[in-house]
Amino acid sequence: MKIDVTYIGHSGFLIKWDACYWLFDYYRGDIPELDPGKALIVFVSHRHGDHYNPDIFSLFLKHPLVTYVLSSDIKQGYAAGTGHDKGRIPGERIKSVKPSETYEIPDGDGNSINIKTLKSTDEGVGFLLEYMGKTIYHAGDLNLWVWKEESKQYNNNMTASFRREMAVLKDKTIDIAFAPLDPRQEEWYHMGLDELLGTARVRHVFPMHFWDQPDIIQKYKRERADNFPQTSIMDIKGPGQNFKLEI
Repeated sequence: MKIDVTYIGHSGFLIKWDACYWLFDYYRGDIPELDPGKALIVFVSHRHGDHYNPDIFSLFLKHPLVTYVLSSDIKQGYAAGTGHDKGRIPGERIKSVKPSETYEIPDGDGNSINIKTLKSTDEGVGFLLEYMGKTIYHAGDLNLWVWKEESKQYNNNMTASFRREMAVLKDKTIDIAFAPLDPRQEEWYHMGLDELLGTARVRHVFPMHFWDQPDIIQKYKRERADNFPQTSIMDIKGPGQNFKLEI
């Protein structure tokens, strides 16, 4: 199966399937032109400003077949003042999801998108999606957030929480994963991605959340890629970059 992936920016990506589009964690950048006759699924992992922009609700004006899958920490009031209040969008077009639950939504063409949510180690959820025999993972802010300035107890608790969520992915085959690779963690930048790639069988991974420092991907590939020969680490250069994958 061939699919089309476009990097929008930060943790934002667009996947183009035959029957629908998936837009993840958009907060800024240019969204490619979309066919208004195809279903559009907008996933938002949590309410942080670098993952969620209320302007996503304006997509309903051009794309009446849009469905919003929103982490439950995003409340009705967050759309206020944008001119695109969620109250104008039919209720069946908005699905609020909680951590550690399963959901099912249609793709607009008679098929189902199966959603498993994971509990973020920051806020909100990560998404594990099964569709057309393929598995897609978008972590949101689910990552091994260990920091020099935090206490040993904090970092130990973080590690335990992250590994508890990674156990959900143990031995799964993931066709495409979107996962944080954050240079602010300095020498610990690689730990979360290492854990993911060592837990699941990931075919393609798109590093994200690298704060306009895409060079961190090359650093990771130089230092760590040999540990995960089964995974293709996608080399993102900047917003708007398009990838055509066979999965």
